[in-house]
Amino acid sequence: MAIGHGVIVGGYGLATLLGVALGVVVWRHRDRRGTIPLAICLFATALYSGSLFVASVADSFAVSRLMIRVLFIGITTSIATLFVFLVEYTGREHLVTRRTIAALAIEPIVVVGLAFTNPRNVFIEAFEPNAAAVTGLEVTWGPAAAVHTLYSYLLLVTASVLVLEFLYRSRSVYRGQAAALLGATIVPALANLAYLTEMFPFDPMPIGYLVSGALLTVAIFRYQLVDVVPIARDRVLDTVSDAVFVVDREDRVIDCNPVGRELLAELDDSPIGTGVDALFADIPELREEYSDLTEAPVEAERELALMGGHFHVQVTPIEDGRDRHVGWLFIVRDITERKRRETKLKRQNKRLERFADLVSHDLRNPLTVADGYVDLARETGDTDHLEEVERAHERMETIIDDVLALAREGEAVTDPEPVDLGSLAEQAWANVDTGDAALSIEGTTTLLGDGTRLLRLLENLFRNSIEHGRPVDDPEGVDEPRGADDSREPPMTVSVGVIGTSPNYGFYVADDGRGLPDDHERVFEEGYTTDAEGTGFGLSIVEEISTAHGWTVDACESEDGGARFEFTGIETVDAAARTESTTATTD
Repeated sequence: MAIGHGVIVGGYGLATLLGVALGVVVWRHRDRRGTIPLAICLFATALYSGSLFVASVADSFAVSRLMIRVLFIGITTSIATLFVFLVEYTGREHLVTRRTIAALAIEPIVVVGLAFTNPRNVFIEAFEPNAAAVTGLEVTWGPAAAVHTLYSYLLLVTASVLVLEFLYRSRSVYRGQAAALLGATIVPALANLAYLTEMFPFDPMPIGYLVSGALLTVAIFRYQLVDVVPIARDRVLDTVSDAVFVVDREDRVIDCNPVGRELLAELDDSPIGTGVDALFADIPELREEYSDLTEAPVEAERELALMGGHFHVQVTPIEDGRDRHVGWLFIVRDITERKRRETKLKRQNKRLERFADLVSHDLRNPLTVADGYVDLARETGDTDHLEEVERAHERMETIIDDVLALAREGEAVTDPEPVDLGSLAEQAWANVDTGDAALSIEGTTTLLGDGTRLLRLLENLFRNSIEHGRPVDDPEGVDEPRGADDSREPPMTVSVGVIGTSPNYGFYVADDGRGLPDDHERVFEEGYTTDAEGTGFGLSIVEEISTAHGWTVDACESEDGGARFEFTGIETVDAAARTESTTATTD
């Protein structure tokens, strides 16, 4: 009997020391996630084992009785903090809030209060001296103690289920950690259960803590428990700036992060569980891309232009623990801004190349002409040659102005303002020498753009119509008789109007002149002109201004056989207001 008593007391002492030692080790890493509740749990188990140790070696019945009450501080605290740690460890730290901690603290406070005050013996019915007992006394527990035991086992079973679930879905080092934690949770509980069912004449729970401590030692030093703690899946996905989707083998979206839900919001407010066919029913090209990417269970990536943006899509096959293909992981990165920067850089490089060509070619011609007439003036003394030199210089100045305009107008519009198309057209018309031509405003809208640049755009279009669109038999704009009553009409009409419907507006500028040249696909090229006196930059500047606004411009034949320029992709004030209203409502 004495040997048995000594072994038991020694076990109590070792469990106390091991709990303190491990608690200190973990506490030194308290800056790591989840380590503070684990450290408190270890110190609490040491308090429990230490209370039994003191009760076992004390010669005083009063001291032993006090220690029995004190150990409830350790047992209630250890179970609550172990539960908190395992909830965090298994990736559910979002559940650990101040309210959760406060709720978990209620039971320990109540139990400790009852253990010390024991009103009407509700917690402890009696303490009886018993020399055969390891602690020197025998305890008869009350109904409140039974409730405490049931509650404690409920927390331990719940925590064990969480660890089992985590163990099932984990790989590598986390499995070793999880297995050790599961054992450290179950062994003390089984030891206590054996005591409650009177399988042992003493409380073997501290011995269970010894085994638990050994398992935690393995977890800490072998599997780096305090150094490598699994990061919660939700935390990772919620902080990823890319859209993440998980699709099963039946082509159903089974998970996605907030960025992914936002990306698919226009297609489906609740994409989880939706099949890809239904999700992309209105976007067949996207459905085809999906089929190509998932044709074989191999990694793939692709850049796609969809829904007004550019995206880089990376696809990775998902396998279960038995290496069976179970689905796909899609990581979609919005590269629209990067593409815009690349496009802007390409345009800038293109402008630099054009500038070099213009300097080396277009300016060289009038410069050569000027040099030739200067030589003639020197040789002959005829100053009339200087007039040709002046004209050559004027042409050089015009070319330089147009080149500078190309450089300036090509910069992207970053701060658009409301502009009334009709009013701007009338202003541009007044700025151009239009002769007897007439302007017809057939429709207007308030669009968003750079008013100064749009004014130049319209001026260039009007000037192009007047200079290149006049009828062949009326090059100077002289009116011809049109009817028996000898009434006279303007030889040309230039019209401005709106195409499309809100919010997909566009506008056009058309004339009833000679129309476009046969090679009209070249009209936007720099230097292209059908007029020997022209520089060929007017329509190039128009295209640059359109592109700077993010619009598209096309040249086609008008209904009257003249030239027509259509601008699409414009943004109106009404459309912008609707977008802001929708955003505000969503927020």
